[in-house]
Amino acid sequence: MINTVCRAITKAGALEIRDLDSGQEPFLYSSGNWGPGYVMIKGLISRPELMKFLCDNLGNKILSICSPDLVAGNVTGGMLPGWLLSRYMMLPYVYVRDSRKKGGHKEQVTGLGPHIPRDCHCLVVEELVNFAQTTINSANLLRSMAFRVTHAATILSYENPIAVESLQDNNLVLISLITLDDLLRVAEAEGLFSKRAIDDYRLFLQNPWQWQVLRGLDPISEGDAQ
Repeated sequence: MINTVCRAITKAGALEIRDLDSGQEPFLYSSGNWGPGYVMIKGLISRPELMKFLCDNLGNKILSICSPDLVAGNVTGGMLPGWLLSRYMMLPYVYVRDSRKKGGHKEQVTGLGPHIPRDCHCLVVEELVNFAQTTINSANLLRSMAFRVTHAATILSYENPIAVESLQDNNLVLISLITLDDLLRVAEAEGLFSKRAIDDYRLFLQNPWQWQVLRGLDPISEGDAQ
């Protein structure tokens, strides 16, 4: 199943890897960190059958591990996967903003009501997890509102060691359909990118901070990508 999922994602053109040694520019992630690759999972929203396939398989995996009562999709990338997962698991759904909206009720969590008990088990959903800060922020916000949040889910996890440690520190278990290493393995087998570029992406995954230092790249406060 993992290979099938990875091939579907690469066939859809969602994976891009830049060869920095040939002069290409690195990606800037929303965490403010730099990296050699980008996986545009949220760009698959125009492929409804593929998104449903990914989320149905993720839903099966989630239900084999935990039993949530509520699904919370992170704005923006986690909104559609969260909705599809909520439909698959027949659960109520809310979405979570990273900051309060300026108008209306200025709510940070949209969709709450008396039909949703505040002590229920809530699952946080993101389309992919790289440095995991958005996922952790949402989990802690929902916990501050008395929801029980023990698990988060994502279609793709980078398994970034920084994120793994942060998730553990925040008592959050991440359930992913596939990992970036799975995706790179399939991309390499199919010859989609040069071995040099793929190896550089793997080096980044081992230690993102060290990779940036070796490349002379300084993290900044805000990015424009994942």
